[in-house]
Amino acid sequence: MKTLAVSILCLASVALADDFKTIDGKEDKYVKVKRVEPDGIVLSTNYGISKVYFTELPKELQERFHYDPAKAAAYSTQQNQNIETWRKQQAQAQVQAQPQEARATAAEPMATSGIETLPPITVALKDELLGAVKMTDELDALYERGCASAEFIAAALPVERVIMKLQDKLPKADPRHDLLVNAFDAYQQTAIAMKANEQGRGQRSDVTVTIATARLCKHLLRRILEGNLTPEEKSVYYAWRKGLRENP
Repeated sequence: MKTLAVSILCLASVALADDFKTIDGKEDKYVKVKRVEPDGIVLSTNYGISKVYFTELPKELQERFHYDPAKAAAYSTQQNQNIETWRKQQAQAQVQAQPQEARATAAEPMATSGIETLPPITVALKDELLGAVKMTDELDALYERGCASAEFIAAALPVERVIMKLQDKLPKADPRHDLLVNAFDAYQQTAIAMKANEQGRGQRSDVTVTIATARLCKHLLRRILEGNLTPEEKSVYYAWRKGLRENP
């Protein structure tokens, strides 16, 4: 089995699948080098995306990939600033939404969400919702490309602003509201898991789970809006709703 150092040397110029073992003995299979960044190398495995920092690599590899500690520090600082800005915007949006949610809850009829009895929405609102769904396609594309968490978050910010406005146009008991909010929440959790993964603080499988959840919710929402939800997909939706109630 090749060591991490040898594998990176072999895979630096072409993203071929291979196995490698880290310096501390951890082993990954079928790794691909996605990208070299100022502070480390982004890898793709069958578990998702991870990152190896240059500070964890031998000096000869640092030199081979032109590691510059000053540039790496500046890059990391900018990433952390982007994360902090995103978190502050999330917190502010949640605070602003609390009074609206309280009023909406008081006015809502006590009913379970059901696809068969969806209330009609305007064509304009339907188009807005489909537009928001389409915006998240870019997040999927970035993830598949192996982007860094900072790039993923930067792309998610405009989507968040759109969804924050749209969610207030649908009753909270409406399945379309459930799917819209939970889809973007899963994308947010994906970004957080990606960042934790890059810093060596998370499980790589967490990213795979959250992005799969986001894609499922988005797919079901798109099918409902387009009016072509199949019986099988409807069963998947109700199973998802049941899981959500049992594991809030």
